[in-house]
Amino acid sequence: MNHSAKNVVKKTVAIFLLLSSAHFVWAQTTGVDAVSAASSGQSEEKTETEQKKRGGQAKVPSAKKPVQPTKAEIDDAANRENSKSDNYEQKVRDTFLYGLESEISDQIDTLKNADDKRFVNEIYNLFQTTESNSIKEKVLVYFTALKDPCLEDYAVTVVNDPFDVKKNLVDAVFKYISAVKCSAASPALVSLMEDEHEDYIDGALSALGDVGGEEEAQFLADYLDKDDLSSGRRQELMKALGKLKATSTWAKLRDVLEDENENSYVRMYAAEALGAMGESASVEILAEQYRTVSDANLRVYLIKGLSYFKDSEAQNIILQAIRDSFYKVRLEAIETVKKQEIKAAVPFLVYRAKNDAEAVVKNACYPVIALLNTSEGNEYLVGVITDKKSGDTTKANVAAALLKEGHTGAKEIAELAIECNKNDVHKQLRYALGKEMAKYSNGDFARACTVYLESKDVSTQGTGLDMWAKGRYGECKSAVEKIADSTDGKKKPSAMALKAMRLLGRETPKD
Repeated sequence: MNHSAKNVVKKTVAIFLLLSSAHFVWAQTTGVDAVSAASSGQSEEKTETEQKKRGGQAKVPSAKKPVQPTKAEIDDAANRENSKSDNYEQKVRDTFLYGLESEISDQIDTLKNADDKRFVNEIYNLFQTTESNSIKEKVLVYFTALKDPCLEDYAVTVVNDPFDVKKNLVDAVFKYISAVKCSAASPALVSLMEDEHEDYIDGALSALGDVGGEEEAQFLADYLDKDDLSSGRRQELMKALGKLKATSTWAKLRDVLEDENENSYVRMYAAEALGAMGESASVEILAEQYRTVSDANLRVYLIKGLSYFKDSEAQNIILQAIRDSFYKVRLEAIETVKKQEIKAAVPFLVYRAKNDAEAVVKNACYPVIALLNTSEGNEYLVGVITDKKSGDTTKANVAAALLKEGHTGAKEIAELAIECNKNDVHKQLRYALGKEMAKYSNGDFARACTVYLESKDVSTQGTGLDMWAKGRYGECKSAVEKIADSTDGKKKPSAMALKAMRLLGRETPKD
């Protein structure tokens, strides 16, 4: 090695020793080793990150059996027409024990649609033994409809670790958790959102809106501050916060509503959420927004928000909204009038029923006017029934509204029904009126019932039987017996004859 190279090596060694000495002196002075300091910094950062985590593993609830049906529910299901065949209950149980996947699926659908709860134990046991994901999903949907918490232990187990479970089944679990208000799942739902598992965020978010509390609401409100949130997800956050009604998030939602640069749909859901919280300070915010915003869809949701308040300022805005230029705002205002039973709205509703350009608005007015039961409103509705210039569709809608409330108009509706039987030009109105009268027992309907029963039109006659089944009017019984005795010249009774025989309690001929 030449002299020059040796000098370079000596200088390098000297610099290294100097730096090492300086480090030693610093460490002695501060009492902190550099490596330890770096490690400590990482530890503090890690601890801070861990502290920010709000989710975790949810405690799995104890297993439980399904809620058992009441005797009345059992009897009601057993008396239905589709349950009267021989050995029906055994056939259902055999399907669950030995049926194909498609047969089991169809059977569960049938029971769910019929609200038949007699087989909850068999369906629960099926869930515990089946290897079919589609059957598990179908059973989850069934117990979701019943809001039965018997599968909470399974649901919480899944959201704790959903990654090896089929996506459709996980989605069904989220809906089940929402339906049965399984708050035990909250920590796991928060974790799925914190860890940003994209397949599960929306389902977890929706479920949190149904089962969370103040702590989860604050988590969702803070989640809004994430920079990369899509408009769609921000909307879902607003919906969830609206369901939670946590007042601790009120200021955040107010700021969102008042931010004109915010997505319109996000502001809409914020408006409804502010109202749902029930804070009186929301009224002034919502009212001012209604007066100033040009976005018609946002005005709809401002009325939704105001619908939670009954003070004079809120109700004044609601009354004015009945004549808003956008028909959907008018509809929302009418719905709010119905919800709050604002009798002062009747003149507005009558005017809109007479003059609105949108048929959907007119039709929305009739049942609300009938519900409010004022002399002005009742006079208007009965006048529609008796006015020959009124259209048949309008008369049918008004009759349905009047009969549902039962305050007035029954005699006029019955007379109109009799008139409709004289001319097939008004056949559809005849059917509509008969269908509505068949829902109620009212002595004013007896003469109309007889006219329907004596009609030569089969559909009209069938409606007459429905009316008699509901009212059992004594003066109509002979007409029912006449139908039961009729065979139309055939050995086998007609469908109408069989129906009349059943209503009379007679034994029907077997095939």
